[in-house]
Amino acid sequence: MRKKSKCVTGFDKNFHECYTEKIGEKQTVRGGISAVRQETKMGIAIQELLSQEYFKDFYVLAGAKGLHREIQGITVMEAPDAFHWTKGKELVLSSGYVIAKEPDCIEKAFREGSVQKSAGMMIKRERYLEKIPEEILRLFDQYEVPLISMPFSAPWMEVMSQINTSVLNRTIRRLRINTSHMTFQMSNFSYKEQKIKRILQAMEAEMGFPAFLYDFVEEEAYYSSMNFQKIAKGFGLETEDFWEPSMPYTRHTLCDYMDMVRYRLVNQSHQEGPRISWIRVPISVNGSVQAYFAVMEAREFLDYYDEYSIRIAYLMLQGLYEQIVAAQNMGNIGFENFVLYALSATEDDTQKMMFQANVQGISMSTKYRYVLFRRADNQEELPNRRKEILEAYRKSSLIKYARIAMIGENVGILFLEDREEDWEKGHILALLEEFRRRVLKSCPETALEFGYSLDAASLGHIRQSIEKCQKALNMGKMIYPNLFAWEYSQLGALAWLDIPEEELTHMLSTYSVLLKDEKNIELLKTLKVYLENNMNYSATAEKLYVHINTIRKRIDKVNELLQIDWSDNIARMNAELLLRFLNLEEKI
Repeated sequence: MRKKSKCVTGFDKNFHECYTEKIGEKQTVRGGISAVRQETKMGIAIQELLSQEYFKDFYVLAGAKGLHREIQGITVMEAPDAFHWTKGKELVLSSGYVIAKEPDCIEKAFREGSVQKSAGMMIKRERYLEKIPEEILRLFDQYEVPLISMPFSAPWMEVMSQINTSVLNRTIRRLRINTSHMTFQMSNFSYKEQKIKRILQAMEAEMGFPAFLYDFVEEEAYYSSMNFQKIAKGFGLETEDFWEPSMPYTRHTLCDYMDMVRYRLVNQSHQEGPRISWIRVPISVNGSVQAYFAVMEAREFLDYYDEYSIRIAYLMLQGLYEQIVAAQNMGNIGFENFVLYALSATEDDTQKMMFQANVQGISMSTKYRYVLFRRADNQEELPNRRKEILEAYRKSSLIKYARIAMIGENVGILFLEDREEDWEKGHILALLEEFRRRVLKSCPETALEFGYSLDAASLGHIRQSIEKCQKALNMGKMIYPNLFAWEYSQLGALAWLDIPEEELTHMLSTYSVLLKDEKNIELLKTLKVYLENNMNYSATAEKLYVHINTIRKRIDKVNELLQIDWSDNIARMNAELLLRFLNLEEKI
């Protein structure tokens, strides 16, 4: 773990003690200045920088024993008190003008301790300051702070660009080294999980700050180590607090392009400084937030190196999510094309379908339980909600259990892979309800309805399976209109009847008119029981707990309304079936 060299000024003492207790940091005190022993170089050492070809004409004037100091940024000395405003570990560039005008400014900065915080100083001598005073050289030697002579011909912008590039390259190289050497003891990690954990772990290893990522698609939190969870728990922070704090806080934007912000919890006491702070960056693909990436500012605020590291980690995570979404889209398109082909294929197309499956890497032996879904209003002129439906699917729990294929603008199929354990109807309904809710959240006008079958079948029998789902969807909606999902076996013997939907609608029309009146509903319920009891008045009266004369009057009224010849066996059978479709038990 990286050890920081700055003190904890500005942070809650309790937070510092909490963190150091939990991760075992040990501080040493030298010369009255709090310091932490560094085990690794985090930026680029001045000596390494000067060894590069571009800096071959730069040379050390004083402070050669400090060439190991690391550079994490640069600043330009434009005022006598410039050192006072450095964050630490910057390489200070100067034309010598300020020193020439106020020779005592350097000595004063050393006395205040501000020069010692810097990485070192580069100066152009030929323009304003031909010779550096000996007393200034002695100070740089005494405190082992490198003072470097810069060629007069070297352009400022080019020098700064070379330094920044060197620091950034070193940062990228170190982070790549660390991520490539991460090992995992568990073999069941997914590619995505492995990559996320490698990046987060490398972040904490390099920065000393614990990192965290919450994935909205999987509703899963990933941590660089237990340190993040321990600190969060110590301050009563929940997962959502890291992008939407529930406690009083301040919010400061660090980078508009990345929407990188710093959250600081407000200290309610009169103590100075925030209680705790963290950096949060969203990971978005196609305008949709896939995850939130957060880094806890442990012991101190971010320095230059840390900001570089966060940006690099963000780019790595952003690239990972873009790759995953692209792969899902490409894979899904291929799968959808295969499904569309399989739905229209005949027995003569079996070999061709097998070939297409091999090309797409699709197993023909895998068995699925199929779910057909569509918009409840099911109108062709409705806007295409394919994008929103697929996004809701990716964010739902279904993504863990099922594949999806859109076979129309607002029509799709879910493939629940058959497992050793049986799929329970309640579990399927819970998954479908969540999926439906997520679609409604993004598109309030898009309510989905589902028809499904619990019979498992391979993709070679997809057409027969989808026909079952279609029948469950169409007939189930008529029989149980208050539901949003219908299972094929719910139809019972009615599933065996091949009644065209328009014909069934016409046959039900006479009864549907009667359903508008509550009194008529009671009549139809009486008729249903009457037919089930072989048109026996006494048995019907006993079943409904009413007088036999009441039953006679109701049946006479029904005959008056429906004009059905009960001596006709076919007419009687039709009436019995249609009454089942009406689902009278659900009425009133």
